[in-house]
Amino acid sequence: MVGASGVVPGWPTPLAFLYGVAMEIGIGVRDYPGGDRHGSVGDAAIVADGDVIALSSALADDGLRADVLAMALEVAAVMTDRQGGRPGTIYAPSGFVIITRNRVPVPAAGVGRFATFMARKSGRDTASAAFAYYVPQFECSIAQVPGGDR
Repeated sequence: MVGASGVVPGWPTPLAFLYGVAMEIGIGVRDYPGGDRHGSVGDAAIVADGDVIALSSALADDGLRADVLAMALEVAAVMTDRQGGRPGTIYAPSGFVIITRNRVPVPAAGVGRFATFMARKSGRDTASAAFAYYVPQFECSIAQVPGGDR
């Protein structure tokens, strides 16, 4: 239940609440240097194997960070490395999903809907905590990894 101040009682901010959710379910949350070598602001977050969320340090404020973290928590919950999963899963054979800074409207179903629900329940007054995302494609084999041919 959200209190009169718009914050979940017992938690100072929506961002703190969502960090607490991540800790409770065993997902590590870290920052990574924001921006890229071309001076753009880069992506908002990286989700790795459903176990680690790396938030861009270039995210402008705690409200945006909370919305991105809510989306990343949902992505972590639904990503899989197996094809043919249940509807609503994100097939990520590389183990990585990148969340962009492109906020999208709340979908009627699918990834982003629960993120928005979670953000609102944490006390965020947000139209949407859904963001575009993509699964990066890596081409690598053990022989290409240094020491992989031993």
